[in-house]
Amino acid sequence: MLETLAVPFALAFAAALAVWAVRLRVHGLAVALGITAGLIAGQVAIQGWPALPPNGAIDKLWWLALLGGALGLGLPRLADDKQRRAVSVGALALAAVWIGWPRLMIPDVAAWLTGALLVAAGVWALSRVERAGSPGGALLLLVGGAAAAGVAFYGSSYSMAQVNLVLIAALAGAMAGAGAAPAGLGAAGRMAATLPLFGLIAILAFYTRAAPFALLLLLPVFLVEGALASWPPLGRLAGAAGERMRGARLLVVIGLALVPACAAVAVAYWQSGPLYF
Repeated sequence: MLETLAVPFALAFAAALAVWAVRLRVHGLAVALGITAGLIAGQVAIQGWPALPPNGAIDKLWWLALLGGALGLGLPRLADDKQRRAVSVGALALAAVWIGWPRLMIPDVAAWLTGALLVAAGVWALSRVERAGSPGGALLLLVGGAAAAGVAFYGSSYSMAQVNLVLIAALAGAMAGAGAAPAGLGAAGRMAATLPLFGLIAILAFYTRAAPFALLLLLPVFLVEGALASWPPLGRLAGAAGERMRGARLLVVIGLALVPACAAVAVAYWQSGPLYF
């Protein structure tokens, strides 16, 4: 398992570091390319070379990372918040339809309702993460992805959880290679991480026995940073901690995010059936 995750981490680190070294530091480009390289490496290590054109939902994940990175490069050029929001909604809707098309092409109200709820939740979470240019905003994606891996393990299979962890390893490697943690991921890096993570959660929602409530509990993980700004008691708590000890505010953010993350995994475990490896 560790060897499998080491491959995407190492390649993502190398790719991000190479892009950063040649000073292509535009809106998180190094992170975006690192994530894409890590996802491809992880899929090769687990399943072999991805099919071209993609056959299954898993084959589409690194394409979503590429799409997210490309869109992220263009988002800062849009001065209007409504335009940026429209692009984000369109990207998430496209990802949901592309991943869930085998279910959506059948006149199934439950599938279409699932897709609509996924897009609405994704837009809400992405808008909160966009405002978090700090390390907290980047690390919330790691916490949420790790929780999604736990939900996948109990709601789907070991191999599905492994795919989730590959994305986390690729994101961590890209952040380390580009030195992204102190300044956030950048628009391209954020979108390159968000779209494949959204795709993985969509796979769990459309095709597996993952508990819907467990998937719903993943949403608050991405809202923690925004909650600190919108709820004064939490904001004062984090601010006071940051004044007393360097990095303490970040620990408060991660600690709060771990509450719904652990709850999601606990619910998935509680409602799980037989495990498949």
